[in-house]
Amino acid sequence: MANPEENHQRMLSKTLNYVSHHAIAILALICSLLALAGASYAAIQLPKNSVGNAQIKQGAVAPPKFSKQVGGYVRMYAKIGPDGKLLYSHPQARLVSWTVSTTAPSGGLIEWKPSISNNCVALSTSAYNLTTPVATNATIVGGSPRGFHTGVSVQMSGASGVAVAVVC
Repeated sequence: MANPEENHQRMLSKTLNYVSHHAIAILALICSLLALAGASYAAIQLPKNSVGNAQIKQGAVAPPKFSKQVGGYVRMYAKIGPDGKLLYSHPQARLVSWTVSTTAPSGGLIEWKPSISNNCVALSTSAYNLTTPVATNATIVGGSPRGFHTGVSVQMSGASGVAVAVVC
């Protein structure tokens, strides 16, 4: 049977081992509890409507932080499979000159009939290749003269499916 000093050392060793393996989780728990405590204190101790425009420092909240141009809505989207086929889109889109390659960049042009304004942006992300990162890039370009007014050029660093959205 171990003496009390050995038991104390073993318990201390196990505790330090546990803390070292779970340090991030413990830190996250402490931060969460501190944030919850601060919010609870403010909810209980501060009088109603005591924080407003008078308490905000000059220039702390600038107009660009509330700009209407920052937000947007998804106006168009499409998902292309790893085989280069259009899986779905809204509104109806079509693929133009789409290539799939494992040795060279993949991609092509997606076109939609509706027009968009100049303050829209195209976003893309790899949709299937989750084990190997595939860089994607989407750029809004003019559509073709055949009734398709919005085009998005997509380039990828390898073969993968891709999800594309136009946000305005």
